[in-house]
Amino acid sequence: MLPIGQKTMLALASLTGFMTVGTLVYMLVAPPASLHRTRDGVAYFTPPVINPIDGEALNIARLAAYYKGNVAAGRYAVEKRLVATGGRH
Repeated sequence: MLPIGQKTMLALASLTGFMTVGTLVYMLVAPPASLHRTRDGVAYFTPPVINPIDGEALNIARLAAYYKGNVAAGRYAVEKRLVATGGRH
């Protein structure tokens, strides 16, 4: 016979285990729509596409943002360096 403290911990551990397994099963069976696509409508894990002009890879998420009207997210925003290099200001 287990003491009351061990029974309580066993019940809490069992409840936590069942809730964890139930949540994982639910996420696999009926995942929310936010796990399928970004807010711009691009599917997660989409590989980059090749620019037909120069053959460089383009990020799909930035390309979608560019076509939705965010010009700063376009291809040239990707090419610009965010940190100045060379020691000049």
